[in-house]
Amino acid sequence: MQHAAKNENGLGSVMMLPHRLRNDFPLAVITLISGMAVFVLGPFVIYRFATGAMVHGALNLLVVLAILGAMSYAWRTGNCRWPGVFLSIVSVASATATAMLPGAVGLHWFYAALMASYLLMGVGEASVLIIAAVTALVVHGGAFTSATQMWTFVVATALVSLFAFVFRWRADAQHRQLELLATLDPLTGCSNRRAMDRELLIAVNTNARTRAPFGLAMLDLDHFKAVNDRYGHEAGDQVLVDLAELLRSHSRQEDRLFRFGGEEFVLLLPGVDEASLFTVCDKLREVIAQSLSHAEQKVTLSIGAAALRAGEDWQSWLVRADKALYAAKEAGRNRVCVAPPSADGPSSSTR
Repeated sequence: MQHAAKNENGLGSVMMLPHRLRNDFPLAVITLISGMAVFVLGPFVIYRFATGAMVHGALNLLVVLAILGAMSYAWRTGNCRWPGVFLSIVSVASATATAMLPGAVGLHWFYAALMASYLLMGVGEASVLIIAAVTALVVHGGAFTSATQMWTFVVATALVSLFAFVFRWRADAQHRQLELLATLDPLTGCSNRRAMDRELLIAVNTNARTRAPFGLAMLDLDHFKAVNDRYGHEAGDQVLVDLAELLRSHSRQEDRLFRFGGEEFVLLLPGVDEASLFTVCDKLREVIAQSLSHAEQKVTLSIGAAALRAGEDWQSWLVRADKALYAAKEAGRNRVCVAPPSADGPSSSTR
């Protein structure tokens, strides 16, 4: 039975490989470049040793082992930054060192190492690394047969670096924009559920390390369907936009607001414990009751809140807040219900 379970776990891990490559771009780049480097350098290792070029062969073998180690680390830990930096330094350093060896043709490999650096590192780090390597080659001088060849190499390297810099800078800008769009609700400008899942997990991990308190509030507009039915969906959308703006303007800078779906919102409250959770939420309820309206019709909301328990996962935390919200609706709406730390039913109060 244990052997079968291990086989199933191993098969599951293998099946997850394509998913990780599709959804983790840095890991995909590290894997692609590492695979290509090993595929290209592997035969050279054999050739160098077979022809007696022990120094060149040992250098190539060291590079292959370093590349495989960095790729393995990235896959095991999910941390791609330091493997990327390490691979870049190894690639550029090995190309530079090979170019300095007598009779070597390392300059031809330098451009491949240059491009790999801009794909694996930040543009600033890659630029510093390339400038340092080119400076070392120029000062050493052994890689060039003439001054003309040296300056041709310097100019060509500068141009290729410029093209790589622009490409990587543009790709990073587009990636940041896509990440932002993927975590924002287009109507209200609030963060969406994808961002909420990540932030709640961070809050749980922070609480586990530091015992810092966190409060969670689920907010739902009362009788929102009646607004849509009577005034139309455009009016309903405007009410949601106005609600989001009111919540943002009356929350602290460190609070995080998410649109959960429809007329439901979630507010993450760092530093708010169970003792102060009701007061914080009820102030928001009062602000909305006094300020939010459409066509002279007041719009109210109900709030269910829960303080994070020690050792609780974020899904259970969210479920408790949702149950408290349901209790607030059942108790007559326009009120705050706070889930107690025990398994008893949520407590409620209305101002």
